[in-house]
Amino acid sequence: MEQRKFESKNRYLISLIIGTLVFLLVFAISYSVSYFEFQRVSNLQVGVGYDIFKDKLDYSFFKEDICGTESFEKVSQDLGFQGRIIDDLERKFGKQDEDVLLRKQFYSLIELEHFEFVKTYNEKCGNKIDTILFFYSNNASEIEDSEEAGRILGVVSSRNDNLIIYSFDIDLDSDLVDKLEKNYNITDPPVAVINEKAKIELPANIQEIERHLR
Repeated sequence: MEQRKFESKNRYLISLIIGTLVFLLVFAISYSVSYFEFQRVSNLQVGVGYDIFKDKLDYSFFKEDICGTESFEKVSQDLGFQGRIIDDLERKFGKQDEDVLLRKQFYSLIELEHFEFVKTYNEKCGNKIDTILFFYSNNASEIEDSEEAGRILGVVSSRNDNLIIYSFDIDLDSDLVDKLEKNYNITDPPVAVINEKAKIELPANIQEIERHLR
């Protein structure tokens, strides 16, 4: 009888050790995936940010022709791709994850730099690239409306090739976003500011939004 008890204890101990090792292995794999995912986003942000800053310096400092900027389309595509990655990170790690919020802060800076570039690009080259500044919130009381507005704007974007949407989380700990809110008098999200002229609160009608595009 004592021998059986001893063997049972050994089996429990071995099972516990195996279970612990499996847990640690899964945790290590998950951590590695998370780490490499954040590294990928960080590297992409640096690359996109560099391209935008370089293009701005080419025409503002080196006096090159802004209308001949070949990388504009690529940078814009990379910016949109990066935004989708931020959305994916929020789904995987949570909207309040510190690393995700840090990535969003830098992404907001890149968005604003790109927005300024587009404004100059339109003015100097006679282009008609539409812009929408989308202010949203992930707070419990506003997240449902914000996600629905984001879905509507996604449809608008798919229907209009010369449109760039910049999304800003008003709950983000960012002086830059705070200044944007004050500049455009944003109080209750979600709000869409179209071409810096029309401001639509709770954007839900595709035709109403498109009416303000060029």
